[in-house]
Amino acid sequence: MSLAELMSTKLITVPLGVTLDAAVNEMLGNRVGSVLVVDGEEPVGIITETDILAAGSGTERPFGDIPVSRAMSPNLVTIDPDATAESAIERMQEYGIKKLVVTEDGTLTGIVTTTDLVVHRTDLAEEVTAIDRQQSYPET
Repeated sequence: MSLAELMSTKLITVPLGVTLDAAVNEMLGNRVGSVLVVDGEEPVGIITETDILAAGSGTERPFGDIPVSRAMSPNLVTIDPDATAESAIERMQEYGIKKLVVTEDGTLTGIVTTTDLVVHRTDLAEEVTAIDRQQSYPET
């Protein structure tokens, strides 16, 4: 199964010039754990719940005073929509990340998370179990 079948195509973005407060509001309003940071149409980073917590830790500054550029991960790790779930898992392990941005010819097309991959694996396991049951107990 390709990532195109697993990824979320609802991409939540925030402009590079906004503050953490705006990023948090977008995340809460859309019930997502990350937002992509864009400069115009170009993706320049990703900011996750963990990034926001780290940026706010040890500072007295309100989130409204901290630009997303100070907290985001600027080096997006991307993958092609035709890639497999297994290659996505390998890439996540290689970079120590939980979210991959899916791009096709440099254009954002989706995002795939560890949760997406776990759900996929669970679905596969259930399908295999059902096949095993059918083969073990043929209908009479």
